[in-house]
Amino acid sequence: MKIYTLVENSKKAGSPFMNEHGLSLYFECNGKRILLDTGASGAFIYNATLHGIDLGKVDICVISHAHWDHTGGLAHFLDINDRARVYMKTAAKGDIYTRRMFRYERSGIDPAFFEKYGGRITFIDGDTPITPDVTAAAIKTYRHPPQFTSLMYTKSDDSFVRDDLSHELFLAVNTRDGVIVLTGCAHHGIINIAKTAQEKFGSIYAVIGGFHLNGSRRFGLRFKKESMHEVRTVARFFHKNGIGKIYTGHCTGEKPLEKLQMHSRTKKMFSGDIITL
Repeated sequence: MKIYTLVENSKKAGSPFMNEHGLSLYFECNGKRILLDTGASGAFIYNATLHGIDLGKVDICVISHAHWDHTGGLAHFLDINDRARVYMKTAAKGDIYTRRMFRYERSGIDPAFFEKYGGRITFIDGDTPITPDVTAAAIKTYRHPPQFTSLMYTKSDDSFVRDDLSHELFLAVNTRDGVIVLTGCAHHGIINIAKTAQEKFGSIYAVIGGFHLNGSRRFGLRFKKESMHEVRTVARFFHKNGIGKIYTGHCTGEKPLEKLQMHSRTKKMFSGDIITL
């Protein structure tokens, strides 16, 4: 299987691919063309053309969670594709914010989007098979999520309350070698997601996506970032469970990535990369 990193935060030197703070992945399974997330803009569409991928022929689009850096390109995608069904959690319709200093910034999907494209969307809550071997899965909680989630809120009746992360899902792809786990930002925590995948689908062959170990930049410093102890805990989990193929980037962070590369079989993702499994 080939998984295309259509857009990611970084790109290799001299690469013709565009990069941005966002994530979008493309792959094919069971004869279906599947898109996971759409980055922050239409950059993923440009990058797809460099790969010779016609996004107008995509059959299924899955949104991992409602944040702008994964949904900002969704309207662009639906404007060039008149056939794909879009799957997202029901809670993705919520009024979602991130706290920055002393203000709340909208980080979810504009309600006007649902007014225009609502007929294209299938809202889901539990585990939902989207092909015989691909499931959009709900996440169970075994341990604490990343610290950054304490900055995530939803608005209800003019009050801000902590986001319960119910708008997040992951994709589980069953293969002969085991399960491939695809995640957007892993706001629930990558260990929670991986343990959920093990419990529901069996042994994990590969994990691909953002792990959100990096925190948020404030006061010129990284705020709410994960400790190196937590990063080592993630690495030990990968090693203990024999997960030999790990590809990450986007919100994982440079220092956590270096630590993961040191203690587990982790590789950096770049815009335009083709991951062959």
